[in-house]
Amino acid sequence: MLAEAGIAHVAIESDELDRVFPKPGAEELAPLAPGARDVSQLNLAALWGTYRALGHTRLIMSGVMLHVGFDKSWILAAIPDARITVVRLRAGDETLLERLDRRETGAGRDAQIERSLRQAKRMTDEPVSGFIVVETDDRTPAELAGEVLGKTNWLSTLG
Repeated sequence: MLAEAGIAHVAIESDELDRVFPKPGAEELAPLAPGARDVSQLNLAALWGTYRALGHTRLIMSGVMLHVGFDKSWILAAIPDARITVVRLRAGDETLLERLDRRETGAGRDAQIERSLRQAKRMTDEPVSGFIVVETDDRTPAELAGEVLGKTNWLSTLG
């Protein structure tokens, strides 16, 4: 929808920022950036530096963020001038199970389903003050994107 509207933006999946084995700790990161706690922070800073130099001002970062306060801190360490809007997409257990059943296969399937249901319950019980919350049951991705863009006002503002 943003591309169709001609609005420049960047999309990053947070899981891709630290998909490395073995995962480096603070000791390995210190020579690169003193005080860095996570490779995600360094990679986001590097990517955003390139995109910002190209003139981008909008970033959509997706991912399961169970600890929003912690996640905001490493994101702000990577992009100090960021204005963060948290959008929490929620689905009922039945919808989550249906989606996981389509996506998950192999030996880790049952553990992933258990983890996802536990995380969803935790996020449902968490206060959402200052978040945009969007219910996803029985809705298409286009409907969800339209609601999020409407609530963020990104389709009607530039910059």
